[in-house]
Amino acid sequence: MANQAPQTTADEPEDARPRLGEAVRSLPRYAALWPLVLGLAFSRSGLIVATYGSYASTDQGVFTDGAMLATLVVLAALFLALLLSKRTIGKRAVNLAARTCVALQAVCLIGLALAGATKQSVEIQFALSSLHTLASSGAIFYWLRRARGTSTTAAVVFVFSALIVSEVEIYLCLLLPPVAADLTALALVCVQYPCMLWARERVQPYKLASPTLAHDYFSFAKTAMQSKQFLMATAIGIGCLSVVIGLLRGYPSGEAIAFAPGTRAAYGALTIALCATIIVLVLMRKQHVMTVGTFAVMELLACLALVIYAAFPDMLDIGAVFTTTLNALMVAFTWYIIIAFMSYGWRDPYYYAIAGWLVWLGCRAVSRVAIMELYPASGNDMLMNAVMGGFLVLSTQVVFVQFLAIALDGANEQKRRSERRQGVVSALMALDQNESMSELRQASMQHNAEEMGRQFLLSEREVEVLALYALGHTQKRVAEELFITQGTAHAHIKRIYAKTGLHSRQEIIDYLKQYAS
Repeated sequence: MANQAPQTTADEPEDARPRLGEAVRSLPRYAALWPLVLGLAFSRSGLIVATYGSYASTDQGVFTDGAMLATLVVLAALFLALLLSKRTIGKRAVNLAARTCVALQAVCLIGLALAGATKQSVEIQFALSSLHTLASSGAIFYWLRRARGTSTTAAVVFVFSALIVSEVEIYLCLLLPPVAADLTALALVCVQYPCMLWARERVQPYKLASPTLAHDYFSFAKTAMQSKQFLMATAIGIGCLSVVIGLLRGYPSGEAIAFAPGTRAAYGALTIALCATIIVLVLMRKQHVMTVGTFAVMELLACLALVIYAAFPDMLDIGAVFTTTLNALMVAFTWYIIIAFMSYGWRDPYYYAIAGWLVWLGCRAVSRVAIMELYPASGNDMLMNAVMGGFLVLSTQVVFVQFLAIALDGANEQKRRSERRQGVVSALMALDQNESMSELRQASMQHNAEEMGRQFLLSEREVEVLALYALGHTQKRVAEELFITQGTAHAHIKRIYAKTGLHSRQEIIDYLKQYAS
């Protein structure tokens, strides 16, 4: 499914973008996403109700991030297997794994409800929480995988709508007794099965006609996706902010912060309001919302939490409103980035899902467990604040400097494209004394492939494949150059033949030569 995101919208004038009313009225276009929205929401709500206590407090200590660490050990082993084998998981295995994960979620919810009612040992509850966390992660990965290949707007509507729905469900479960809440979550988790069947009958997300914005992860992915620098900057930015989230959730002593009824409702309302705002802004095609904008909001929430913790040390639940909202936004943001990497990366989709979990939840869980263990020995609130401030600054610097570099790279790429076109003209006029013949041939072929692409309505990716294929590269070499699978390269070449009416590489080369002359 890689490389099948619908259409890309470049920068456009402000007056050409949809207004607020038009953006809201466009929401029915995404009705096909409902099965995925509900499936993802039900999966998350089951996890939060059981192992996070419906956010009656910021978390449940070792049963939350301790269980997550145990889960990440298993996921890290699977990650290494995918990394070393470079294999992809087949569709049948994916479906079987998803159904198994949902079944395990249901079994664990029953077990946790009984363990809580019968006052079972901490070890049994921890084991059930760990298994439930692992199963919930697998179910979440399945729903994210179904959205690969989609666009910016569809992905944003999907993940943030799912977060809104899950927040409503979690809050309603909070109003119930613990056992009743677990059973309600059990019922919601089981609804994932009909959602799976429903999703197969609807239009697939990658077929939705919706725009991908410029200056966004889904547009970066086409050119910078495989850049180690970009990958590392994204991972470091998320990782540093995740460390801050882990520390803020147990501020300052490592104990979970309990909400009062008013602050718990405020957290839910703030989260839903921010999610709805992000959806609307993206539908209005506001640039940088899902890159600089979302990071800026999350950094602001972290700063507000720190300031309010310090200002109201006897009412920590006020600061916890911003802490838990930050955590929720990071959940949706990580989902979004995982879908982007799933869509354009050449490895198995679960590889990117697990990588996202290891960075985001790994850093959060390690810092959360560390504060529980280390703070009683030091008791130094000033040190805690300094550590969090340092990680906040590091996250901000890494992320924003990298986005600035990518923006400059985009400008340089446009300049290079212009220079290539000028290079073709210079060659024809014998003014290319400093050009090597190889570079000239590549530039000429790229130019003619672009012209041929406009004539036959080839996609941007098909033009890239065409240029390399016409240079004599094998399908394997084309796949390696563009960081796609060999099967995907073969599919693009078949579509090129179908659209152009040509039947061999030589016919393509002859056509390009004739066109150039």
